Amino acid sequence: MGQRIVEGVAPGAGDELSAEGTGDGGAPTSVKLGVYLRRLREGYGYTLRKVEERAQELGECIDNSQLSRFEKGKALPSFEKLRALARIFNVSVQNFSDVLDLERYESLKPDEDDFDELLRLGAALVARGDHGRAFVTFERALEVAESRPGAADTFEKIVEARWRMATALRVMGKLSLAEHELRSILKDLGRLTVRTRIKALLQLSYVYREMSDRYLAAVMARECLDLAAADGDRRTQASVLNTLANIHQDEGDPERALTYYARSLEILEDIGGHEEMRATLLTNLGGCLVAARRYEEGLARIEEAHRRARELGFRRVAALSRTRWSEAQMERGDHTAALAGFAESDGLASRNDGSYHDILFLNAYHRWELARREGNATRERVSFGRLRHLRSLLERRFPEVDEFDQHIERTRRRHGHQA
Repeated sequence: MGQRIVEGVAPGAGDELSAEGTGDGGAPTSVKLGVYLRRLREGYGYTLRKVEERAQELGECIDNSQLSRFEKGKALPSFEKLRALARIFNVSVQNFSDVLDLERYESLKPDEDDFDELLRLGAALVARGDHGRAFVTFERALEVAESRPGAADTFEKIVEARWRMATALRVMGKLSLAEHELRSILKDLGRLTVRTRIKALLQLSYVYREMSDRYLAAVMARECLDLAAADGDRRTQASVLNTLANIHQDEGDPERALTYYARSLEILEDIGGHEEMRATLLTNLGGCLVAARRYEEGLARIEEAHRRARELGFRRVAALSRTRWSEAQMERGDHTAALAGFAESDGLASRNDGSYHDILFLNAYHRWELARREGNATRERVSFGRLRHLRSLLERRFPEVDEFDQHIERTRRRHGHQA
């Protein structure tokens, strides 16, 4: 049983959200997709005509006047044209789907034009788990920064807004978009402050881990750790050590992971504060101790984390710590306690204004696993159906997701051979 989940996932929003707009004749449009396409084109230094030429090379017709309409949000590209644009700009088609999904938050974007106030508002929204509204708030901060190109601090403000947008995207599960934003920031290394570079690298390591690319996650994390140590940034050092521990846990090396968790916890206890991070770390540490079959010690850490998370209102950590507790009960053979714990975790992870789909998936996966062990066909079917639904909501990956995907593929192939 490895460490799978630390960072947040894509909660929905309970607010009323705007749909895409419509152009002439009622055809669907998307201003947000248009802005994204323009940013991609300008990032490559392409003219409208150049994109038209590149599209022709791929056998697709996208003339420059048509692309102009797309960028102005007056028309929506067909799937074939989006596929061609994805190849031209070297991004995933999923990016376009994610951008269109973000359109529903557009009506929640504030009118505020004070950059610092927008950052404060966005941070408060992140803290309460309203990540969609936080994203458009940080996006508004970017618009404000870009509207003042002559100011001395314009570059720093643009980078700050984009880093925060990327963080919100990652937590929402829009990993490809988050990776693109962070990679774009890091292209301009010569102008970045050390602190900004540290922030971007740390977020990028989270993104790659959630994409199951542990090698790149570790590379980014170690570069970030060296920079943070040189800068005397101990909080970030603790974060990176926790991330490296997660990676070793993912790789099935709990003993090595425990070393990193211990170093991270030592730093946090020395500097004080950072209660949510400490509760998360205790949850991770406890799960790792259980994986190393040090059950009593691990359960004590998990229960401490759960108690603190409930007291301080850290809903995600409370849900995750209860899942870890339940996994430990599974390992010990107490299936009744495990099922009760997964149900409690579900209650904490589910909310109209933001559900933690990765934790809900993990709970459903373990119920499915228990039902299969016990030969309970009815419960197995119910859990399997819930897994199929939750899997469709996840972009991020962790071992249980991969195992479920492999099961689906094996089943498909078996049925194909029988046919």
